[in-house]
Amino acid sequence: MQGRITRIRSLEANDLDSLYQWYNNHEFSYWVSGNWPLLTLLRREEFEQKFYDEDLNRYAITNIEDEIIGTIGFDEVNIPARSARLFIGIGPKELWGQGYGTDSLRTFINYLFNQWNFRRLTVEIWAGNLRALSCYTSLGFVEEGRLREAYYIDGKYYDGIILGLLKKNYQDN
Repeated sequence: MQGRITRIRSLEANDLDSLYQWYNNHEFSYWVSGNWPLLTLLRREEFEQKFYDEDLNRYAITNIEDEIIGTIGFDEVNIPARSARLFIGIGPKELWGQGYGTDSLRTFINYLFNQWNFRRLTVEIWAGNLRALSCYTSLGFVEEGRLREAYYIDGKYYDGIILGLLKKNYQDN
């Protein structure tokens, strides 16, 4: 799948070194999940197994030069409702805020709506991740609910924010 500044492709074995490094980085894990990298407690083999889990449809995000810069995917597929939950992470900090996440999400959303025929996509973020909230709302996601004090981060509780996007409301912008 080709975006304007990103590509999305299948995850390959040689991508795992980068993923292992990112998910064991405090700042990356903090923004993705609000947690200290719990994956540091996993042996490399356990980490690899987690990323090849059959219930996850996980892909690599690359730049135009085909260098891996992140991961994107979906899970919690509900076939009768034609819905799924999205997740994404851009690894290198110097690429944060540069449009790579938005471009890859836009590309992936088009793919899921037009090829998988999903009609609904959801995401869950913690309320302190304002950059993610801005990205999702710029793509048309709307807040559908809150999970009160669902995240405990740095000694404080934060709400989880559930955002949804319906195919009929999506404008490929």
